[in-house]
Amino acid sequence: MAFGRKKKDKTEEPASALDGATSDELFIVDQVRKVQVDRLRQTYDDYFKNPEYTKISKYFFEQIYGAGDKASRDAAFNKIYEKLSAAVNPKRITRVTQLKQLNELTDELDLRVAREFIKSHKRHALTLEDFEACYRALNNKEERELQLQLLMETTRFFHRLAHVPLLGFVIKPTQFAARALGVEYIMEFFMEGYRSFKSVKNAEPFMQAIEDRERAYLNRLLP
Repeated sequence: MAFGRKKKDKTEEPASALDGATSDELFIVDQVRKVQVDRLRQTYDDYFKNPEYTKISKYFFEQIYGAGDKASRDAAFNKIYEKLSAAVNPKRITRVTQLKQLNELTDELDLRVAREFIKSHKRHALTLEDFEACYRALNNKEERELQLQLLMETTRFFHRLAHVPLLGFVIKPTQFAARALGVEYIMEFFMEGYRSFKSVKNAEPFMQAIEDRERAYLNRLLP
């Protein structure tokens, strides 16, 4: 936290980048996300319109990264992750750790964009042009490439996982455990993701399109 610093014990997880953000910064972060969701909606319009990929497109581009109640979802996810990391060998939850890393990196990058926009003293709502100007000014290509790498590795893994035979029956009991922990919200979110990934037998064309288009976008803004 930005205020009232205290010594952390060795097992305490580092705070999210957004924990130290001001209300003004969080307001702009929300705009940053809305602008990106709109861009993604246009960039992948062909997949939204393709019946085979409509469900996964809506989940991937609108629900995962949408403005929604992301803070509550993140808190629930972190609570589950703490329980897992305390009980399971870290090697067995590598992809879950990568997902956490991706989420934290995305929050940090969005906050940096918001702060860069605030520095410009503009009074209008953030536009795509503003977002791209801030993206360029920050010039953090290495971190953007890592973000894309984590995105693709975790997404491909969870799509393969969704097609493991009988997985739906195996994970259903975890909803009761989630309810006991008070994090049933995140399990409902994960189950919706499971159903979305399960609905597409061959997601590789979709995944490859994301990798190619997002890398092209990154390289256009940061040559």
